Amino acid sequence: MKQKILKKENDLLSFFLIVCSLLAVYFVIWSFTGMWPWTKNYYNSYTLQACRWLQGHLDLGQNYSHLEIAEYNGKFFVSFPPFPSYVLLPFALLFGENTPDGWIALGVSILSAYYVWKLLAHFQKTGNSGIFYTVFVMLGSNMLFIGTNGWVWFFAQNLCFLLSVAALYYALQGNGYLSLGFWAGSVGCRPFNAIYGIILFLILSQKLTQENPGAKFRKILKEYWKWAIPPVLIAISYLLLNFFRFGNPLEFGHNYLPEFTQAAKGQFHPDYMKENLPLLFQWPKIGADGKLLYPKWNGMAFYLATPLFFSCFLYTVYALCKKKEITLTVWLTFCLIAIHLLCLTAHKTMGGFQFGNRYTLDTLPYVLFALLNLAEPEDKLEKFQYPFAILGIALNVAGTIAVYNNWI
Repeated sequence: MKQKILKKENDLLSFFLIVCSLLAVYFVIWSFTGMWPWTKNYYNSYTLQACRWLQGHLDLGQNYSHLEIAEYNGKFFVSFPPFPSYVLLPFALLFGENTPDGWIALGVSILSAYYVWKLLAHFQKTGNSGIFYTVFVMLGSNMLFIGTNGWVWFFAQNLCFLLSVAALYYALQGNGYLSLGFWAGSVGCRPFNAIYGIILFLILSQKLTQENPGAKFRKILKEYWKWAIPPVLIAISYLLLNFFRFGNPLEFGHNYLPEFTQAAKGQFHPDYMKENLPLLFQWPKIGADGKLLYPKWNGMAFYLATPLFFSCFLYTVYALCKKKEITLTVWLTFCLIAIHLLCLTAHKTMGGFQFGNRYTLDTLPYVLFALLNLAEPEDKLEKFQYPFAILGIALNVAGTIAVYNNWI
């Protein structure tokens, strides 16, 4: 009993230190940029949409020139997938257009850190190891740039990250209701995340067969068909909402943005890959004064802004050199990440205004999942991740402050 109480106290202390670390770095960024959680959010598309839904309207009622608004049949709509507005509905009911988006974004970041920490604990990464990797993920990556405010573009990605990590955690716990429900929510933030349902299904099926080794998989699946209820209901809500707004159950509005209606090749086209693929790997250029010129439009080398990608690569190489068995789930995860990245490059833009390469963050939960599957119980490579974590934190703090202040 004493050991359990002591473990619980240590766990609470570990997560308390994680939250303090997160707030400490956020405080530095807020103090330099003035983007405190209580400041008004002018890029509040999801709040505006939630407020209009509560008033009985699907359109926004007017155009907002500073937001990415889709125009269809003379009406104006939010052009992004709708799930973040689902989350904001109760807040919009209480606060209206004054919904505290900044505080909610902070809450999402803290919850993200919690589920990263819980995911790490599932893989026996507890104590100092759990603290280190959680801080690495949340502060030593582009998560820092998107997590410090509630702007519409970044709030969706921040929420998507939370839902994706939670979906992975609950899949590993064998809870299909929550896992697939959170996954469906993540798809309603970032549609390409639909492909990771394959990984979650594989994890859940492996969990089922482990718990019922004598039963046939088909019989087990019949017993757990109800797991499909949350994602099916959420998917139906997307389809109906899209149909009633745009007459197409698969259209959430982005194709009706002026930048895409005026583009000869539309929003997605293979020809865009020629230009965008190099953006995933481009390094900052050296200026005449010797300074590195970090781009703030359409991204740069994703593994520089988020070194955890390189860490995962090192773990993979180490596993191959040690002839360690790499499971089908991990190989499939790598394949889906690669497909996801290629699909991103087929988009007309690579995320616009940003520090780092924010679109690639959608793959980060699954990169972390692969890394944890490759790490050994006695992690010999962990200490070699410290320089990467320090690089990630320093670079993202400096880059986030510089970009939001228009210093670069």
